[in-house]
Amino acid sequence: MSVNAHLPVDDGKSDSDLRRVLGRFDVGVVVRRMEIGIRQLPAYSRFFWPVDRGAMVRWNVDLTLRWMINGTPPDEHVLSDLHELMRARAAAGQPLDDSVLVYRRGARMFWEALLDLAGEDDRSLLTARADMVWGYLEDYVDMVVRVFAQAHPDQEDSSAAAGDLRARALFDRLCAQVPVTIEDRDRAAGLESDLAAPACPFTAQLAGASVADHVGLAARLRTAGALAFTEGIRVTGLMSPGFGWSTFLADPRLLLAQDPATPRARLGVAAENLRALTAIAARSGCRGRVSADDFLPELLVAETPEVADRIVRRVFGRLERADPMDLAVTLRCLAAHGFDTAATAAALQLQVNTLRYRISRIEKLTRLSLTEHRDRTLVLLAVAWETISRDQRSASAE
Repeated sequence: MSVNAHLPVDDGKSDSDLRRVLGRFDVGVVVRRMEIGIRQLPAYSRFFWPVDRGAMVRWNVDLTLRWMINGTPPDEHVLSDLHELMRARAAAGQPLDDSVLVYRRGARMFWEALLDLAGEDDRSLLTARADMVWGYLEDYVDMVVRVFAQAHPDQEDSSAAAGDLRARALFDRLCAQVPVTIEDRDRAAGLESDLAAPACPFTAQLAGASVADHVGLAARLRTAGALAFTEGIRVTGLMSPGFGWSTFLADPRLLLAQDPATPRARLGVAAENLRALTAIAARSGCRGRVSADDFLPELLVAETPEVADRIVRRVFGRLERADPMDLAVTLRCLAAHGFDTAATAAALQLQVNTLRYRISRIEKLTRLSLTEHRDRTLVLLAVAWETISRDQRSASAE
């Protein structure tokens, strides 16, 4: 593996100053600052490690900082350890796109943590040398992606595509609001993208298609003028407001979510929201264009998985431990039928009086009133999150 030497040891005072600034950061403090944001990623909530997650974040941050300070890339022993961890994730059924997303988002959080924790003078130096810092971050993420691909033999080609790597690197830099460089403009020109034009983030996927199919989709989108790259079985990127989707939407497998022209400061958040939207829409069997307006409750809980888990425990926790009357099943059926007792009784093949007795038991155990709008909303949110996370909990249980 070849890497760029962004900060040679004897490359002048400015590089020495930057190494000195980087050396002042406490790894533990950087990790704690990053974890505030990274724990909110739905992909991170299902991110499997055979060891403690916090320890792994610290391991990656420490490795990256030492590489930047010393100019020495990770050796073969480190890469071997990383490969074994990735093999464990692959064996657990964890998709490549989740792995890539967490590391790419982690790189931006690492940069944001450095800026937040630095003093005024150090922050000015970091901003002035952002290109060098981001050169290291891009190399580190590319290195990790290569290791991921080796651990997912069926997905190996997706990460090796040169166009994909250029598009992904440029997208990350735009999301991190790093000043645009001549190299960025060259990358954009090679991808037929105009950095000065308004950009609309998008996410697309082909239902039931392979990683290779998505590599081909991303390549066709780049040829058509979009900044597009693969994330396993998904394509993400930027396009012009007038981008022509008609040819692509002719494929009945395509699922597309897009936003209007978005400021650079919002690109990262917008892309994450679009990823969540396509994941939810795909589970619902949707195809073609999808809108966030169609999945607002699901997106609400997906944005805050820890809060969503708490809602599920609040609504169903006591029912799951109750007597064998399937009260939890009854409550889910009520939610599915809009809390209509006649329709629910028919679906469960119960007498209405029997259903009413169950409802009274549910209300007593949960201390919820199923006639109150607020409590019904809690139930609906709990059911929505169960639907979204069902596959993730099954994989974790296995």
